[in-house]
Amino acid sequence: MINPGTLVTRLKAELTGLKFVGAAAEFDAAIDGNPSTPSAYVIPMADDATSDIDTLSSIEQEISQVFAVVHVVSNRVDAKGAAALNDLTQLRNRLFTALIGWVPEAATGEPMRFRSGRLLRLDDNGRLWWIDQFVLNNSYWSN
Repeated sequence: MINPGTLVTRLKAELTGLKFVGAAAEFDAAIDGNPSTPSAYVIPMADDATSDIDTLSSIEQEISQVFAVVHVVSNRVDAKGAAALNDLTQLRNRLFTALIGWVPEAATGEPMRFRSGRLLRLDDNGRLWWIDQFVLNNSYWSN
């Protein structure tokens, strides 16, 4: 299984121009505070497993991990939010390039896939919060 810190490291390397990239603990503080923009936060969302394939000498199981990346963008120049949406679109395109198809665990994994994206919130300070979810499948076996 992949550690969320691996995704944080990947985003820091691939998404230059972000003022901050963090994990779930920093995201919690950002919601209550004044986050730098643009920023991104990696949050583990869920794990799911297929039924075991049990043979005489081993067990094989596929585990799906769902991760979210929350983007925070702000563009106070445009009160209607179109400029912030443009910034978000550019950021998401770079995120997709960094994650979709990436195989973080070559021995057990498949390429990361995009699952969904949606508006999380638009706050009173003109910040737009968007969440994208990605899925990573890994096969594990024991003998």
